[in-house]
Amino acid sequence: MATIALIGPDGAGKTSIAKGLLASSSLPLKYLYMGMSIESSNIALPTSRLAHRVKVAQHKRSLKRSGQSVPSKVHLHGVEHRVDRRGRFGAIVRLLRRVSEESYRQVVSWAYQWRGNIVLYDRHFVFDSLPRPSGWDVPRRLTDRIHNWFLLRLYPRPDLVILFDVPPEVLHDRKQEVPVAYLQADREKLLEKRAYARQWVVVDATPPFDEVLATVSRVIVEHLGRGVADG
Repeated sequence: MATIALIGPDGAGKTSIAKGLLASSSLPLKYLYMGMSIESSNIALPTSRLAHRVKVAQHKRSLKRSGQSVPSKVHLHGVEHRVDRRGRFGAIVRLLRRVSEESYRQVVSWAYQWRGNIVLYDRHFVFDSLPRPSGWDVPRRLTDRIHNWFLLRLYPRPDLVILFDVPPEVLHDRKQEVPVAYLQADREKLLEKRAYARQWVVVDATPPFDEVLATVSRVIVEHLGRGVADG
């Protein structure tokens, strides 16, 4: 069965469209979050959940020490994935944790497919973590180079990647805290990562929700139809 990845910037509507597909489609879809955020993951290793709870506790203590108020629910988006500064051992632990989590979710995906399901990925590690094709010459620590090699050479690619494209000015209206220049640079990086995809479709995510949902549904059905014809 097929695997379909919905990728795009934060705020583009990937998760909402995925939920809409699950609710409205007659296809045997299974949802699987394939991003780095444990907070957003519907499937994750117990060790990853535990590590996340430890990081939340550490972050709360850090807020208290700095005299800041501690919210009832702490979000670590952008914090839990900062560069590990504990030296070589910490970098190796981080590498093992990332590879084990990515491998576990791929095994879950294979299990869904084996049972006859089409797996709908919300984000995907290959497109989240790999550098843009023109950025491989940027110096990186050894563990990051190993992780990139694992994703590029060993990690399975989705059968279809659907990029939710939103102009940076529109996205800025949704997420005021992110500068337009950053959003534009992120958009260019995502478009360049087309080189990593087996099949790639760009969908304009600015129309109303129902229109985007209908477009994505049509793209998926057409892709599956081509697969049957090729088979």
